[in-house]
Amino acid sequence: MSDIFISYSSKDRPWVERFAKMLGTYGWSIWWDRNIPTGESFNAVIRHELRTARCAIVVWSQQSVDSEWVQAEADEARKQDKYLPVRIDQSEIPLGFTQRTFQSLLDWDPDVDHPGFSQLLKDIERLVKSPPQRIEIGSRPWWKRVHPLWLVSLPTLLAATIVVGLMLWPISAQVRVELTTKRVEFEIGATSQGKTTLGGFEARSLTIEKFTTLIFEPETFEVADPSQYDEKKDAFPPSAWKPLTSAGSTVTLAAKDQTRHPRVTVEGLDGAAQATIHLDAMAVKQQAHVTMEARGGKNDGLTVKVAGQDGLSLSLHEPFKLIADHAELRDLPNSSFQENDELTYRATLPERSSWIEIASASDGLILSPTFASSQLATSIFSGIPVATLDFTRQDSAGERVGALTDKGTITFPGYQHLGNVSIDKDDAIGLEQLDEFTIKEITLAANGSGLHLVGIGMAKQIRTKTGQIPIAYRLTKFDDLWHNARLALFFTIVAAVFTTSLGAYRLWKEFNR
Repeated sequence: MSDIFISYSSKDRPWVERFAKMLGTYGWSIWWDRNIPTGESFNAVIRHELRTARCAIVVWSQQSVDSEWVQAEADEARKQDKYLPVRIDQSEIPLGFTQRTFQSLLDWDPDVDHPGFSQLLKDIERLVKSPPQRIEIGSRPWWKRVHPLWLVSLPTLLAATIVVGLMLWPISAQVRVELTTKRVEFEIGATSQGKTTLGGFEARSLTIEKFTTLIFEPETFEVADPSQYDEKKDAFPPSAWKPLTSAGSTVTLAAKDQTRHPRVTVEGLDGAAQATIHLDAMAVKQQAHVTMEARGGKNDGLTVKVAGQDGLSLSLHEPFKLIADHAELRDLPNSSFQENDELTYRATLPERSSWIEIASASDGLILSPTFASSQLATSIFSGIPVATLDFTRQDSAGERVGALTDKGTITFPGYQHLGNVSIDKDDAIGLEQLDEFTIKEITLAANGSGLHLVGIGMAKQIRTKTGQIPIAYRLTKFDDLWHNARLALFFTIVAAVFTTSLGAYRLWKEFNR
């Protein structure tokens, strides 16, 4: 005698098999298979099982509604008052069986709570007179389902898996870069102060290119009559200077035509060879791109290009001279000299407003300071946070090649086992995925060989290129763990003792069974 008889079409067997197994987990006995013992009457066995079952579940579907057997079994179950219909698709229940309510199991899933199935369990309990007792299948702990020999070998497998994972887990390593280059390009990184400054410096002169306007409020502002220029003295006589504004007026010096390469050169009023002007630090924003390139020859200096921001502010405290090529004054009375392509101005800025606001052209602002010979081999810029570094240049054929002018080195503070990376003069080198990386110092080399740069910080990847072969220097978590002897030993002991003890216990239980 079974608790539950299931009537169904053989075409629905996959669904019914899952359904029957799920009901079996509640402790009820179920007859649902069509396997009839040899020699037994098919009709007699079904009649016996249906008569002795405490309830009969009829599975209505597109296949079963046309089955004479299912309809006959449903009719007999209804007569015995043990009929529990369920529907598993959208098919119509035969007309003679529509007077009874049914449970819809269209979207039933054994692993998800279902209101129709929950109500069916209550109906089964009512007819069977036995509450469901959920029997969990396959609930043994994993260590009881695993062969003990596997547990003994688990330390080796676990160690191998962990080692492979650690070898594939890149970490940032602090690196120190020291080299000399003709050109360096970097992206400004994040800083805790909220802004980054390119440090102030002393210069003989500063040329400004790729600008749209220069705006300032001078205390005094004069223009020199170009016809009175004294070539022998390389200067203008006092009579050549003509006042243009009164104190507090705003001066706007604008580029006439970018195709004619307008530029403005700032110099001190003192014409001595070693005379300098002092520029305060210039603020640049995060993610701006800065390119620095050394200039040798008669006017030692460098070119600084700032792209990715609208402009810069220069702070000058002493009187200065402006030599403007292809630039014009705006919002001021025209003078008789405005048609000249080159004019010389001199100005004094008040202490309260010593700034010159420079608006950048769309492709980036260019500053070109020139230094006195006594200033060479001294630090020009320092403390610049960067997100990327690139030491390459474009050759005459348009190819990217190395910009180094001498050999360089990369060291790994804290990871002496990695040794030093020697950078060849012809290598194209770049540092990527930088974190808290700072250019500590940029110095214009005294021998004109380029820019000497020292930087330190975290880098996940360093790439060099010797010929056409890229070489990546990368630190992984495995390197970090491997060279921390105490941590590696502790980890090995814990893994080995735990898994070996568990395997030994299981083996002991097997041998004493």
